[in-house]
Amino acid sequence: PLNLKRPSTFHHKITALKIRRPPRIFVRAVDKVWAKDLAQEWAAQHGFQLDVARTLAVVTDVKDIHWDELPERFLIKATHRSGANHFVDQRAGVDRAALQTQCRQWLDYPYGVFKHEWPDWAVPRRLLIEELIEPDGGAELLDYKFHMSRGECLMIQVNEGFRSGERKRTMLLPPWEAQSVAWLYPRPNQVPYRPANLDKMMAMASTFSRDFTYMRVDLYSVKQSATRVMFGEFTFFPGSGSEPVDPYAFDLAIGERLKL
Repeated sequence: PLNLKRPSTFHHKITALKIRRPPRIFVRAVDKVWAKDLAQEWAAQHGFQLDVARTLAVVTDVKDIHWDELPERFLIKATHRSGANHFVDQRAGVDRAALQTQCRQWLDYPYGVFKHEWPDWAVPRRLLIEELIEPDGGAELLDYKFHMSRGECLMIQVNEGFRSGERKRTMLLPPWEAQSVAWLYPRPNQVPYRPANLDKMMAMASTFSRDFTYMRVDLYSVKQSATRVMFGEFTFFPGSGSEPVDPYAFDLAIGERLKL
């Protein structure tokens, strides 16, 4: 049972953090547009080389999207919420009417209120259209998510198959120790490869999160002639504090390390 006075698990502590008054910087960090500028600003301050996906357009209504001026493949997402994104491949044919309806539903949804994630409530509701991050040779893009607390890495989460729809998730303890844990999605058959620039990504996540009780820093290791670190997003309330974890003991163990 949820006990906000004495939370014990990772998810209960995330829930407890949701009801605290958020610092103003949270709003900038969770906005899908502003976060990219913030990440590059922080990286420059500390001497890191960090790239971001190129922004193609930012609009407040789907009627303002100039479809014919966009590339064949791109990503469209809502700026004020999680879970609202769509990979578009115009070569395969796109039902623009259905996509426009979906985008309007994204914009109409008051995510910050229903999820009690108050920083999102202050984010302007817009649609961000950006280039796809695509590694050389058609390799799958893995999403490395660093769960951080005051500069310390609590765990590393690797998502794969999110474009194909066959979603898998691996949970690891640092530096790269895979755990027998199912966290919302099943584990893949093989442990994801450890990226050559893991130490660099870890250093960025540690630096960015130093002043925060909790922050998840999402990064990509992208091989495009050279291997680059690219920014994904910042998250303060992953899964809104309510994702299922099996075994429960892992949720509790990570919660013990997260000091409120």
